[in-house]
Amino acid sequence: MKKLIQFLSIVLSICLSENLSAQVAAYTFSNHPGTYTEIDGDTVVAVATSTITNPMTLDDVTYASNRIPFSFRFNGVAYTNFAINTNGFITFGTTPPVAANYGPIAATETYDGAISGFGINLIGLFGTNANRVAGSTILSNVVSFAGVVAGRLITGTGIATSSTIVSFNPGNGTITMSAGATSTGNNEIIQIASASIVRATVGSTGNRVHTIQFKNFRRNTTTGTIDNLNFQIKLYETSGKIEVVYGNVNEGPIPVFGQVGLRGILFSDFNNRTTASNWSGTIAGLTNNVQCMISSSVFPSLGLTFVWGPPSTTVNIKVIPQGFYNLSTLNMRDTVTAYLINSTVPFAIVDSSKAVIDSVTFTGAFSFNNSSTGTYYLVVKHRNSLETWSNSAQVFTAGGVSGYDFTTAASQAYGNNLIFKGTKYCIYSGDVNQDGTIDGSDLSLIDNASNNFLSGYVREDCNGDMFVDGSDASIADNNASNFVNIVRP
Repeated sequence: MKKLIQFLSIVLSICLSENLSAQVAAYTFSNHPGTYTEIDGDTVVAVATSTITNPMTLDDVTYASNRIPFSFRFNGVAYTNFAINTNGFITFGTTPPVAANYGPIAATETYDGAISGFGINLIGLFGTNANRVAGSTILSNVVSFAGVVAGRLITGTGIATSSTIVSFNPGNGTITMSAGATSTGNNEIIQIASASIVRATVGSTGNRVHTIQFKNFRRNTTTGTIDNLNFQIKLYETSGKIEVVYGNVNEGPIPVFGQVGLRGILFSDFNNRTTASNWSGTIAGLTNNVQCMISSSVFPSLGLTFVWGPPSTTVNIKVIPQGFYNLSTLNMRDTVTAYLINSTVPFAIVDSSKAVIDSVTFTGAFSFNNSSTGTYYLVVKHRNSLETWSNSAQVFTAGGVSGYDFTTAASQAYGNNLIFKGTKYCIYSGDVNQDGTIDGSDLSLIDNASNNFLSGYVREDCNGDMFVDGSDASIADNNASNFVNIVRP
């Protein structure tokens, strides 16, 4: 039992260390003009159906279980579930936010992190003013149509119970209701249950984007006219990139302030924005409770996109494909793919990157955007070379710069799986079909390509001279004779 407790303590310590070492504060930020494309959603999270009853007004509600159809890495941790709060944000982790959370970035709650499009006390209603005549189904002189939605419940003084919007005409300034008004009045407030939260995923595996859309929300401190907020939070599958895209924003004479940005597992770890004058020129917050202002003259332009990205971990890798080394320079610069792989069974791939290996320095700068600080095997793959692993798991720091040199000694590769050529150690060339073994099947591919006078950038060209001939076959034949194959944990 004592050993078990010690083991669990070690595991917990490692997990906490990995979580705490990741910092959303280190995420990069940029913004650019974009396009706001409203979605219908393949998943409807919530729709406002009342103007007086919570949660039908989408007021202070947390929808705790929303599944992402891919693994999204946030702050160094992979998530497939998240919570949505009607107050303009989402959170990660097993602990959802309290319903009445009006400041998700500054909150001291114990969720694993938050992404806030506009975090404030919001409600899923739209309020505007209009004239009515007793018995008529037509409302006239409607002040704003920003949040008017056909089919939704409409209420207000002189509006018949359970009335809904049949249609509306912004050009004429009219709304047609399902029942006639019960009294006459001018320029009086009406409320429409207009808000919704929907989700959708687009793209192919590896490049999917999951969008969470907040439509027709307003602050909950006023029934006033015009207030209307629309925005989307986008999660990108492989890169871990986050976007907040703003749609139509309408604001009355009283400014509203909301929290915009990211929070990590600790509320002291934040990456937020603030402005009171220009949404295209926000500045980074110095504290976790700063806000962005929206007013009748200060607001995000339609399609304005805020982008946060995980900090790049740069690894300068020095590696030479055997056939490309002619004792002075590489015959050609070529692309190599590198992977960071977990140091324990089942050795899962955590991140990958491609870079061009220089023909003089034999070095490429590999940027890993989806990995947290940790210990990983470094694995390199080239189009016709043998997959090669680092001699042991290496420590990499998220956002840091480090290097690894496969050329200095055979011991730099796991199992000493390098070949010495001239003055450098190289990764074996000749694994044309990338099956992890250099053998007759590779020789057959090279032989067929040679017989067909194949040339150019092709995998059978093992020495990089842009021709497939006997010199390429010789490289593969020698390595096949020595039964060269992958050596890995």
